[in-house]
Amino acid sequence: MAESHVMSALIKKRSELSGEIEHYEKLLKECRENLASIDKTIHIFDENYDLRTIKSKRVVRNSYFSSGEATKMVLDVLRTTDKPLKTDEISDIIASKKSLILEGKDKVNFQKSILYALNTNEKRGLVATIGKDGLSIIWQIQVVA
Repeated sequence: MAESHVMSALIKKRSELSGEIEHYEKLLKECRENLASIDKTIHIFDENYDLRTIKSKRVVRNSYFSSGEATKMVLDVLRTTDKPLKTDEISDIIASKKSLILEGKDKVNFQKSILYALNTNEKRGLVATIGKDGLSIIWQIQVVA
């Protein structure tokens, strides 16, 4: 007979994977239903429209933040500091707040998410770049007069 702790771990893992499959199958069903509704709506406006001409768009999800969370966290960090911060400093503070320990490629991808949020906030006029320190950009909250 196999070791009981090994069997227990395998059974637990199988249960988790089975649950994930059920979750994604439900999500896939919902997406297919939504797509069918959109297809019907398109045909209301143009019954001869060839839906095969619509190409699928690749969707990339950010695994570190929910929608809008990075943007808000970047603003919070810059609001609560008394000095301008470099991109990597902001990234380290946010990683610490989220209790993340990042190394290598994960750290680079996380920093890219932070830089994207900073650039988004800069376009909105909420933050500003005030210089560079080597390759690192220095940021501060935008002061509105």
